[in-house]
Amino acid sequence: MSRTRWLLIFAVLLGLALVSCSGGTPPGDDGGGGTEPPEAVPPGILGYVVEANAGAAVVDSTIDIYPAGTSTPVATVSSGSDGSFTVDLDPGAYNLVAHKEGYAGSQVLNVRVAEDGKTNLTIIQRKAFHPDWPTDPPQVTLEKVEDGEVYDGNFGYVPYRIVANPAAPLKTDLIYAALGKTPGAGFITGFREIFVSIDDTGDVFLDPIPYGVVGPTTFQAVVYDTNGNRTQVNRYIEITFPFVSSVDLVAPELRMAMAFTLNKGLAFFSASPQAAPEGGNLYVQLVWLPQQDFSDAPNDAPYGYHIYRSFDGENYERIGTVFGFYNSYIDASPELAPGRTTWYKVTAFVGEIESEASNVLTTTPLDAFDVFLDAPADNAMDVSTTPTFTWHASQTVSNYHYYAGVLWDTLTGESLFWVDPTQFTLVNQTEWTWNEDGAYTGSPFETLQKGHSYEWQLALAYALDDPLHPTAVSVAADGFGLWAPLGMESTDHFTFTTAP
Repeated sequence: MSRTRWLLIFAVLLGLALVSCSGGTPPGDDGGGGTEPPEAVPPGILGYVVEANAGAAVVDSTIDIYPAGTSTPVATVSSGSDGSFTVDLDPGAYNLVAHKEGYAGSQVLNVRVAEDGKTNLTIIQRKAFHPDWPTDPPQVTLEKVEDGEVYDGNFGYVPYRIVANPAAPLKTDLIYAALGKTPGAGFITGFREIFVSIDDTGDVFLDPIPYGVVGPTTFQAVVYDTNGNRTQVNRYIEITFPFVSSVDLVAPELRMAMAFTLNKGLAFFSASPQAAPEGGNLYVQLVWLPQQDFSDAPNDAPYGYHIYRSFDGENYERIGTVFGFYNSYIDASPELAPGRTTWYKVTAFVGEIESEASNVLTTTPLDAFDVFLDAPADNAMDVSTTPTFTWHASQTVSNYHYYAGVLWDTLTGESLFWVDPTQFTLVNQTEWTWNEDGAYTGSPFETLQKGHSYEWQLALAYALDDPLHPTAVSVAADGFGLWAPLGMESTDHFTFTTAP
């Protein structure tokens, strides 16, 4: 057994306990009485259909719903303008199949509907890579994992095998597997198992420790083929761990809740939710500082952290869990939306015991915007060697818009950035005259060269809700990768030629 594996197990055993907790009311329990119980919600599914993880809604997708193991649908619904749908169903297990013209097929198999309340579900449905290729979801067999099975997490061994069979002539693109969450691209979903360009994983196993799950949880497998067709298979299992003497947990300190609105969808998002602006991405990144009580030895280490979210500041729901070695989480829920304030808090946990909740942080996502170039116009001739560049935003989304430009000499290949590099953003400006700040004075670039061709664009265009303590950013262009994980190109790239 590797040293890393021993360290992980040691961290679990050091913190795991089901007795003598120092206290801590579970989040959401206000301890008060006298309030009327909420009205009962009939069983069924409350879902969203989205193009990608943290991506845009798929409107008017048709979802056929079948009892698991049958071929006759018991209900058919369509996704609304925000990608959402709801349907009342008898308790049981169901398969859902989504289809829409121009989109790949997508299905989620073995969705459990409980006796009360709605089961939340997100269906990823990509646009078809090629509209004339098959749009049938791949057939997927998940072996060795069955509903109701119990696994001892201390052994680090959940065996499984995933076999994919896409419609001809398609090939399998990606196979994902994870515990307690829907796996996809690592940026959003974090730790998961991944297999590339194979139809059969063979006999493999998954270690439950890095997933931070204890008790009832899910094993989820996701398969994509080369046309973007998708199949997700769920299994409902349980992970157990041995428990030791006692635990004294300390609430973590929540340091950041930052909403990111990107006006261009990033292709690597591949595993869950919407409510983002059309074609873009919307997610919230949380970061916290773990805390421990060092007054006693040995110190109590949490097994993991539970993340809670509220849309009214009072009623919280658990939205995620991470292992104790992690201190960040990305919320890509389809319920996030521009202008909708969201509250977050985090707890440390061991087994069924939780610490007091952390401090609460809020964020209100900004709307998306774009920027468009005006002058020098595309393919303009006889432009001044000290041109004035102008642009405009599609809309104002905050009181603080920031811009930075870049000029490319198409002859020499040299890139020139506007303004002093230490002051590279123009705040709420929509024009800039070459070298107006004197950054290039005394250099060969004090003026542009005569008779040269240049290309210009905005390398940065973003808005912050607060310039000193931002909790939300909206990004239209990010050539530096300052905010967007892979960077974002400007929509417009204009070329012009200076006067001879």
